[in-house]
Amino acid sequence: MNTTAAATQANVTAATIRTWCRKGVIAATKQAGRWNIDPASLARRIEIGARMSSPSTRYTVTEGTNQYGTTTYTVTRTDGTPAGYGPDKDSAITDFVFLKEEQAETGAAILNALPSGYYVRKHEVRYHRSSINQNHWVWRLAGGDANDPQDVRGDRPLDANKDEAVEYLVRCATQHAAGTADRIAKKAEQDAINAAEATVRAAREAQLAEAHRTKGPLATPRQVDFILQLLARRERTGEGGGFFYGPTDRAGIEEMSKADASTYITSLKGDY
Repeated sequence: MNTTAAATQANVTAATIRTWCRKGVIAATKQAGRWNIDPASLARRIEIGARMSSPSTRYTVTEGTNQYGTTTYTVTRTDGTPAGYGPDKDSAITDFVFLKEEQAETGAAILNALPSGYYVRKHEVRYHRSSINQNHWVWRLAGGDANDPQDVRGDRPLDANKDEAVEYLVRCATQHAAGTADRIAKKAEQDAINAAEATVRAAREAQLAEAHRTKGPLATPRQVDFILQLLARRERTGEGGGFFYGPTDRAGIEEMSKADASTYITSLKGDY
């Protein structure tokens, strides 16, 4: 798709489309001096723009003054409710106060555009290596279904271009949300398998405990492995005989007494 067609579809100027292409707001490649725009990426950008201009906007920016008389810009909710951005009431935007209006506008735009259940926090990235000069702040994506075993990931610098930050973080949240149901289902399936295996292990431990109670010390893991090796060798060579016969599977061998296991080994080796 060329810039003219994209501008008509997005209801913006061709110059705006070219700016979006240069800044990576929409996916596009340049060939022979002309932009070739990915339609799907443009559609996502149009959708984001529609959300941001919707009258149902939940967050806006209000101007104020701090205790030092400096002008501040705070992200607030437009419906009069507490400015919470997370899934619980404890996630109030207590730190969404900025000295730069652009940062506050970006924060409000991101919060307005994200899918339900997702939000951003103002997060400080700390470096511990001396080769890094300083820490920096980012918009960090968070939220999603509480039952999802995989956290959502996505960061953008606090001073990032507003349109680019919104497009990227919305894309991260949308992709994460699309896989939520499958991940939850797989986790539930794995949890069921783990629970069944735990039940089997518990039953086995009870069997061995009872065998130990009646027989005394049981065959050691080394004895069990050695007996299985000797039995496998007999099966390969066709040899047989001996003065002592016992179980041929691991479960049965594990329930033998330590003394019987020793006798079994001697018989299988023919050392008598």
